[in-house]
Amino acid sequence: MPGWRTSVAVAGISALLVGGGVAAWAWGRLDGPIAAIQRALAPPGRTDAEQLGAVERESLVRLAGENAVLRTRLEEYQAIRGEGGVPPERVVVARARILARSQRAGRRYLELGVGAVDGVAKGMAVAAGWTLVGTVAGLQEGRCLVQELSDHQSRVAASIVGALDGAPKAVAEGVLAGTGRRGGLALEFVEHRPELVIAPGMAVVTAGTDGRLPPGLALGTIASADRGGDDRWTISVAPGRDPEQAESLLVLRFPGR
Repeated sequence: MPGWRTSVAVAGISALLVGGGVAAWAWGRLDGPIAAIQRALAPPGRTDAEQLGAVERESLVRLAGENAVLRTRLEEYQAIRGEGGVPPERVVVARARILARSQRAGRRYLELGVGAVDGVAKGMAVAAGWTLVGTVAGLQEGRCLVQELSDHQSRVAASIVGALDGAPKAVAEGVLAGTGRRGGLALEFVEHRPELVIAPGMAVVTAGTDGRLPPGLALGTIASADRGGDDRWTISVAPGRDPEQAESLLVLRFPGR
């Protein structure tokens, strides 16, 4: 029975990878409808060209990141006997305006004008475009409190995406930790391997291994990466979006939560 379930998991992820290729082929044939959706998702306060460019770049990072993580998972499933879940479709619960910000002693929170009556629940992802900026930490009927990624107690399982053999792939995993400063993110607990190369500009996405978030949501890019004599990596990450510049954010629900 475990072998049968493993085959099902492998088949499911393979189908997602094929689906990702079909989606990429169809992208060029759906410019009009996609542009309209991008305009709806893009945050206010920018020109149309800036909005569409930012969301399109994030969409490409999200698709590449999700595909890379799933490709890695597929190889793991093929190498060992085991079971795993396939990340579900994303669902937008609401777009909410930012009502207040709290930034004291390394704690960084946002208050949004949506709550339990709008279908919001603790643990939901909060994003600007397709870039994760935090998660719902507190809830009232018509409001919610969001812990930003840069909060010094924030921790998110993350993957570094690089190109191997010409295809994007998750090359390493770690924990994205907030430093308490604006835009302050560090990638910790990255296990070194002799062939591992980490360079500025590489994408960082959610790994989906902690069961809280699905793989592939954009987090940011590597700003700097240094390895000391003890083979411990010191990695700083530049966030993909700055919530300080946003007026509204998306609350996302993932089936199973």
